[in-house]
Amino acid sequence: MAKNSTLREFQQAILLKLKEAAEQGGAVATSRLGVTVGSKNLLIDLKDVIEVLPVPPLQSVPLTQPWFLGVANVRGNLYNITDLAQFSGMPPTPKSIHNRILLLRSEVTIQAALVVGAIVGLRNTESMQLNPLINESEATGREALLSKRIYQDVDHQVWYELDIEALVQNKEFIQPSTI
Repeated sequence: MAKNSTLREFQQAILLKLKEAAEQGGAVATSRLGVTVGSKNLLIDLKDVIEVLPVPPLQSVPLTQPWFLGVANVRGNLYNITDLAQFSGMPPTPKSIHNRILLLRSEVTIQAALVVGAIVGLRNTESMQLNPLINESEATGREALLSKRIYQDVDHQVWYELDIEALVQNKEFIQPSTI
């Protein structure tokens, strides 16, 4: 029971930070939500996330891409759920108790959510080094969405900043049909 309580407290602390970030605006401009997606560490701007939740029951949708997991009812609102790892060309996210969905905030689309492998916590980009050599790589297609900026932390881990606005404007992302 202690593990569930600790996990719940961690999730509540993340949600509180997300709410504070939304209220403060520019004061937390360098804070990012760290998540794992496949074999990559991603940074997501706090202003792009409405909420972080455990993966709810999903209703599959026929004739859609394999990375489109279906729709989920979150407090009476239907959200389109995408496996970000699979969408980015990586293997599907293995099911785990650590999986989370990120409800996205966007001016372009509504009710979109991403499945990630796990939440790592908040990361401050001021304490990281922007990696210009990696940024000049020739990432194309969906992989380019993970390369808005690429950082390296003090432990030499590489962090890819996800471009949410580019993602939600991606034609494949907003139209996952196979027809």
